[in-house]
Amino acid sequence: MSVAVSYPGVYVEEDASVALSIAQSATAVPVFVGQFTAADGSAFPASTCIRINSWLDFSTRFSFAYSVVAAITSALDDNTPPEWKYTDPVVSYTYNPAWGLRHYFENGGGSCYVLPLVNPADTAELAALPDAIEKEGVITLLVCLSDDDTQRKSVYNALNTLLQNKVDYFLIADSKDGSTASNPSTLAEQTAVYYPSLKTAYSVARPDDSAIVVKGYEDDENQGKDLSLSDLKTASQAEYQAVSDAIDAYIASNPTLTLPSSGTMAAVYCQNDARRGVWKAPANEAISGVTGLTALVTDSQQGPLNDAGVNVIRSFSERGIVVWGARTLAGTAANSDMSWRYVSVRRLFNSAERDIRNAMNTMVFQPNNQPTWERVRGAINNYLWQLWRDGALKGTTEKEAYFVQIGENITMTADDIAQGKMIAKVGMAAVRPAEYIILEFTQNMA
Repeated sequence: MSVAVSYPGVYVEEDASVALSIAQSATAVPVFVGQFTAADGSAFPASTCIRINSWLDFSTRFSFAYSVVAAITSALDDNTPPEWKYTDPVVSYTYNPAWGLRHYFENGGGSCYVLPLVNPADTAELAALPDAIEKEGVITLLVCLSDDDTQRKSVYNALNTLLQNKVDYFLIADSKDGSTASNPSTLAEQTAVYYPSLKTAYSVARPDDSAIVVKGYEDDENQGKDLSLSDLKTASQAEYQAVSDAIDAYIASNPTLTLPSSGTMAAVYCQNDARRGVWKAPANEAISGVTGLTALVTDSQQGPLNDAGVNVIRSFSERGIVVWGARTLAGTAANSDMSWRYVSVRRLFNSAERDIRNAMNTMVFQPNNQPTWERVRGAINNYLWQLWRDGALKGTTEKEAYFVQIGENITMTADDIAQGKMIAKVGMAAVRPAEYIILEFTQNMA
């Protein structure tokens, strides 16, 4: 019904038809799973995601304290009591994932979620992780911040149900040593593995004796139970001095923190998507705040790692520390199906499926007829045209880049329509990264 006009001015005509448009949602919203502690020492509720809006938000709510663990083997010496025999203490830091978040924000990471683990050995708590993540509705990247390979794999296995049942999620994982055996047993096409770990400039100071854990000490009163170093000082001055000297030597030789690369890679994904788009491979990107790597991989060493689906972080004299791989675990030499070899291709389809699905929710219970199908086709077509124009799809024409099909005797039978099914078929020709650039030089002898 048109509006009758009789004087100069602005007239409003309402259209009651359903308008459908598809918006591009955020593609890089990570959740970090790890043993985080609160700044005030209070316990976090289990299986609860905490939204973090900025570095200031995180730094005021979480603790950066770490402790030192010294493992010793000691026993009473029957010949010369009350002296003890002991082996040289094995000293290590207990990893605090808060430092991984600091590196994430310093490399350009944005708003994210933190999912604290109260007891990583609790199978019930691990089983509740997928539901806690699903409740947020916007998370797309899964990261476990831990330097313990066993703990990481437990978390990866718990998160695998999300990867298998949803297209919304992508796992950024760490490799302990770059071997195939250290790869997670998660859905290959939704997992990217990175190696090696990153050496940072975050300095280490010796904690108070009360924060240093001594494992394996034995005497008449203590049979192998954990003690603090301050307790050990009371129990045995000789043992205390030996452990204390070993800790000082360890800190002197390890003055800065080493971090797993997955937290920093989440920041690389965020920056990559913001600058170019999810279709650009998150590789050939420099990492800041890194003084070195735990392993320097050469060209010849990277070949087998590529075949194993492990993305390597390399150190180049002219470039610095650079991400030098863009494959999913589906991109192994043993996998003949190359559909999901690259991170960018899998994440582009994840993003498109999520955006189109969310938009289609508005069409539920609309008449399943030609006008509705045309609105759906037009909305999806406009969405894909925008992706093609931005460079996400290959092809010199729209027909080469994508297609959208919907309609009776096209994607639906009369029986499908009678059952209330509206089926749209979408095809995309995703661009793939130039992983191998081959230059051919010919000398002109004329």
